[in-house]
Amino acid sequence: MLSFDFLVIGSGIGGLGFALKVAEHGTVGVICKGKADLTNTSYAQGGLSAVTDPKDTFEVHVQDTLTAGAGLCDEKMVRLLAEKAPLCIQELQELGVNFTRSPEGNLDLGREGGHSQNRIVHTHDYTGFSIQQALLKAVSANKNITLLEDHFAIDLLLSENSESGKKCIGVQAFSAEKESIFPIYAKAVMLASGGAGQVYQHTTNPEVATGDGLAMAYRAGAKIKDVEFVQFHPTSLYDPGKPTFLISEAVRGFGAELVNADGIAFMKKQHPLGSLAPRDVVSRAIQKEMQKTDSPCVYLDLRHLPSEEIKTRFPKIYARCHESNLDMATNLIPVVPAAHYMCGGVVTDASGRTSIKNLYCCGETACTGIHGANRLASNSLPEAWIFASASAEAAVLEFRKETLSDFDNPLPEVPGRATDMHIASKTQAQKAAIQQLMWEHVGIARSIPGLRLCLGELEQLLAEITQTKQQAGFSLALQELQNLAQVGLLITRAALNRKQNLGCHFINSSNPKCSDLNSQELVEYSSKHTFKKAANHTAFPMAHKFSN
Repeated sequence: MLSFDFLVIGSGIGGLGFALKVAEHGTVGVICKGKADLTNTSYAQGGLSAVTDPKDTFEVHVQDTLTAGAGLCDEKMVRLLAEKAPLCIQELQELGVNFTRSPEGNLDLGREGGHSQNRIVHTHDYTGFSIQQALLKAVSANKNITLLEDHFAIDLLLSENSESGKKCIGVQAFSAEKESIFPIYAKAVMLASGGAGQVYQHTTNPEVATGDGLAMAYRAGAKIKDVEFVQFHPTSLYDPGKPTFLISEAVRGFGAELVNADGIAFMKKQHPLGSLAPRDVVSRAIQKEMQKTDSPCVYLDLRHLPSEEIKTRFPKIYARCHESNLDMATNLIPVVPAAHYMCGGVVTDASGRTSIKNLYCCGETACTGIHGANRLASNSLPEAWIFASASAEAAVLEFRKETLSDFDNPLPEVPGRATDMHIASKTQAQKAAIQQLMWEHVGIARSIPGLRLCLGELEQLLAEITQTKQQAGFSLALQELQNLAQVGLLITRAALNRKQNLGCHFINSSNPKCSDLNSQELVEYSSKHTFKKAANHTAFPMAHKFSN
């Protein structure tokens, strides 16, 4: 029987941060779906927002976050983020992250959309990669931490009794190497498995971002909130036939302007911050401009900026553009929006606790209330670290009270497969169908008829996927597909229930009530807008439960 004191699902900044904090107090297992460095954290280019300049203040950071969140943020959580972010920078530096510095030796602070001050701490344009490598180095050196690469968490294991109610005691996992399914038990479980960008046809997320953590938590009965707010990053490189590549918001913070096919800057008419407006505003403006000019993309114009400084500040982006015969200093760079970040997720408190005992959550999988209806650029990495740290403190205090009695009758090990060649083509076609449905109907701009159409199609697809899984048995590809369909349904249902245009959620409508509600009404609506599993929902098997 495989068991740990603490079990972590996910190996990004949140998961590894939690693992390092709790490793001083017990054994830790970290489940990695693929290799440990294949995370959304590794893909993050921009940086971490933190008040480190004497000219900046916590209050300004708070107000910038609240403004971007369109009145739906939890202000207490936002203040916690702003006040703790400088400590996050300090702790990451102590772990070996070498943030970029100015010639004078100070942190080089960039600026991104929605920020009124330069406060983005970064490592050139590969900040996430530098953090990921530093954390993996620290984890590898820690004898109390076991990395389980190429292991896939299928479902949460739950125990229920009359005294403590429902609690999480581990996960049911699949090992690609052994081609087997088996339980992994733990006294505390951290869900830090990242986002669900792959539910969309175009996304900046890696292939592993299939919403597995959100789907698992939903099946287990955890509270889910605000998943209709999917953020679309305004600028991914438009290069048909090639994998989506993010062009960091820091490029616009450096001085790049968004222009249309005629070279005309169009954002200044849309928002006082112009090309540095919040992401939801910029993405909708780009889509509108593309439709108006009948163009497949818009452009970033850096031609007025110093060539050598562009190369130095953005080496990774410069190299990728060069692969497509584009010189950032002399050419217009074609860009389009792409699905980027889920602002909602599994509801947590300030200590990362979910509605299920012994289950914690942080990072993009969680909904802490910080992001509201639209995330402020570069708030995600510090949020993940801060709430991983808070969760670690809570988990250490609580895990000592737990015993191993719930693990006395472990589940048996059973066979499984990574893929099933007999149904591979069908699985690929169903995945493409889900992604296209979500992109066309639950994307940057939505409509009620489109959402209803998408809901019906996804329900039918989910039923087909579930039937195939029952007939063919477990395969990793089928489980991912099932998770994608489930997350797509969660987002679509939430979008249909959200009656206001707000942040990332925008419905084309002539109804003036869509934008008349004030911030207080929106906050109150949000507090009631918590989704639970429908009583008649049978498309997904329930999480494994034990009674004692």
